[in-house]
Amino acid sequence: MTTKTINLYTFDELSDSAKEKARDWYRNASCGDSFWSECVIDEAKEQASLIGFDVDDVLWSGFAAQGDGACFIGKWHAKDFVGGIAEGWGENDATTEIKKIADSFKEWAEKYPNLLVKITHRDRYCHERSVDYDFIFSDENDYQIDEPESFKYKDFQEDCVRFFKWIYKQLEKEYEYQNSDEVIDELLESNGYTFTVEGKRED
Repeated sequence: MTTKTINLYTFDELSDSAKEKARDWYRNASCGDSFWSECVIDEAKEQASLIGFDVDDVLWSGFAAQGDGACFIGKWHAKDFVGGIAEGWGENDATTEIKKIADSFKEWAEKYPNLLVKITHRDRYCHERSVDYDFIFSDENDYQIDEPESFKYKDFQEDCVRFFKWIYKQLEKEYEYQNSDEVIDELLESNGYTFTVEGKRED
């Protein structure tokens, strides 16, 4: 019997080129994980509830193929519009954009206070255009009425598309952060992974 001894090294002991190989191993090994998206989706649902949406599920795919994007299924009810955005957001591009989106739905809620919109998913894609809308108009007594001539379906849909794109952008930002060298380096070091001198993972 022949015994072969392999020297193993922690991540911080590797050369720069070997570290890059170790990072590539981790990215490939974790490419199917989406646990990191949960916090983004929770935040999106929180924002949605303030804007008047009751979200059943957020659907998305990313981040480099045709058809990638995000959308959700659920409903929007003008009566459920609260307004504003969730507290704890600093002044940044994401906050500025969600404020604009919230303002748009505020206008819809004020103009059509009894409007109910049901949003359902269609086809195999999960981007901002892969949903259908069912518009239900009611009077102040909740009796269903004909659609007002003044209502612009496409404008409402485009505001939803803006919101879907906003969600996808937050997912993409978090994905890029989770796959950054800084985060991966910290994970490899804190979990005590060991590698060959070339940066190959050995179990």
